[in-house]
Formats: sequence, structure tokens, C-alpha cells
Amino acid sequence: MTDGPLIRVENLKKYFPFKESLFSRKVKYLKAVDGVSFSIKKGETLALVGETGSGKTTTGRTIMRLYEPTGGKIYFEGKKITKLPKKKFQKIRMQMQMIYQDPYSSLNPRMSILNIIAEPLRQLKVENIEDRVLELLESVGLSKEHMYKYPDEISGGQQQRVAIARALAVNPKFLVLDEPTSALDVSVQAQILNLLENLQKDKNFTYLFISHDLSVVRYISHRVAIMYLGKVMEIGTVEQIFENPQHPYTRILLESVPIPDPKDRRRKKLVLPGEIPSPLNPPSGCPFHTRCPFAKDICSEKEPDYVEVENGHLVKCHFVEVMK
Repeated sequence: MTDGPLIRVENLKKYFPFKESLFSRKVKYLKAVDGVSFSIKKGETLALVGETGSGKTTTGRTIMRLYEPTGGKIYFEGKKITKLPKKKFQKIRMQMQMIYQDPYSSLNPRMSILNIIAEPLRQLKVENIEDRVLELLESVGLSKEHMYKYPDEISGGQQQRVAIARALAVNPKFLVLDEPTSALDVSVQAQILNLLENLQKDKNFTYLFISHDLSVVRYISHRVAIMYLGKVMEIGTVEQIFENPQHPYTRILLESVPIPDPKDRRRKKLVLPGEIPSPLNPPSGCPFHTRCPFAKDICSEKEPDYVEVENGHLVKCHFVEVMK
């Protein structure tokens, strides 16, 4: 890693308008992302972790401006890109690529692997396209024999490799990886994770890694941000989050991770009751208070500020001391 943030977001918000019925005049807002701030250094992997509905994917898509932000600021290499006109943003957008959860759905089934990867190369007017496609295929562990096949003729792991090769075609600096291994078998997951790790070392890529799988997150990430109802509840290094979790939500997520050897299984101290509330009607105060075993009256009345437990380890909780 090198010093200096490649990506920085400040108080990022993404609200979706919602009407309860076709004839209703009243508009509610689904607060998918509600005041998220973090930065990612060049060559670093930041993982966004949380339950379904926590706002992880929306955060990634908003940073990529696939969704236009409702509020807040996004910086790329120190340049504010939040409201940059589309023509000017297009040049920066080439340096920001997204890898999706389902590789097959992100690939055009009517196009050969050659044409899928060549598409962005043609836009860049690259010469010797077939040679460049082969080079990209080999960089992700595929070969010339895959070049003329179609997506439904290769495995899920190979499809994800093709999706990565296509993203690499434009020489990006930043990749949003949205659950890139969750649709794959465990053995294939390991191969893709190793590939991503090696590519990062070789190319100094910067990753925003979106996942609900904490074992995967621990393997590939440098820092971790725990999201709940559109907010970051805790952020720190992998060691800080996994060895010294401070937020009740983080603790519960970690205690829910299966332990391979039953003899080493600890008795769970915390349980996560119920389901995550709707972002259409989020709880007042701390968004986690309705499910928190440590909640007091203040938790429903006032949203907590961040407390810095140690350098770079921030926790959004009124009672951080309880977790020690």
C-alpha cells in the first residue's frame, strides 16, 4: 500500500423516493445510505460488511455514480466527482470498475468471451485487440481456448474470471467488488480470492469489497466497515475489528461465524433478535437500539457520535465501555 486516499466519501447519502400507493401524493424516502464516511488508500482493501438491507451495495453503486448521490461528497484522487458532468466523469469512470455478485448476469450471453473483453478495448481504440484479450485472459488464469467460447459454455468461476478480465481491460485503479465470490463453490471462491489478492499486489489496485461473509473479509481485507441501516457502526483494521470488536452489532456478527472445530466452539453470549428494520421507517436515535442487548433510554432518543477507541478504530455507540 502507498499513502494517500484514492477514494474518500464524506457524509454520503442515497435516498430513494417511495409512494405507498399509485394515487398517493405523500412521498416517503427509503434511506438506503444515510451519512456514510470513509476513505480507502491506494493499494488497500476496505470491506463493507452487514446484513442484507444494510446499504452495502447501494454505497458501492453510489460511489460509482450508478446511483446519483442524494447528498454528501465523493472524491477520487483528491478530485470531487460527486456532481461532475457526465462527459467529464466518463474519463474518471474508466478508472473505476465494478465486479458483480452473479458473473453470468453481467456477461452478454450472445457474445463470445473475445468480444465481451474486446468491447471496452474497441472504445479505447486499442490495436492488436486479440493479443490484448489473450493477455488479459492469461492474467486471470484463463487461456486461448476460452477466447471463442460463450458464457454458458464455461463454469461460474471462469465466468467471474472473464468479468474481472473485462474490468481490467481499461486499466482501472479502483474496483468495487460486490459479493464477487458468494455465487461460487467454496473451492472456486478461494481461487478467485487468491486471484484478486495477486492482482492487487501486481497492479496496486484499490478495492471496496462488499460482503456478508466475515471469513472471506478477514482473508482479503486490510480494513473493515460494519454497516447497519445505511450507517457505518464501526470501522477499523482487520485486527481491530476481529480481535477487539466494540460495537454490539459487530460482536454479534462475529459470534455468528461458524467455528470449524466444535471442540473450540464458545458459548454465544449475544443473539441478534428479529430482523433489520425497514429503511423506510428507521428507528429514532441509534438505528441498532431495537435489537441491541445493551440499549438504554438514550439509545432511542439520540444518535451516538463516533468514539475513537484507538487510532483509526471508530465506533458509533453510546456505551463503548460496556463492550470492553
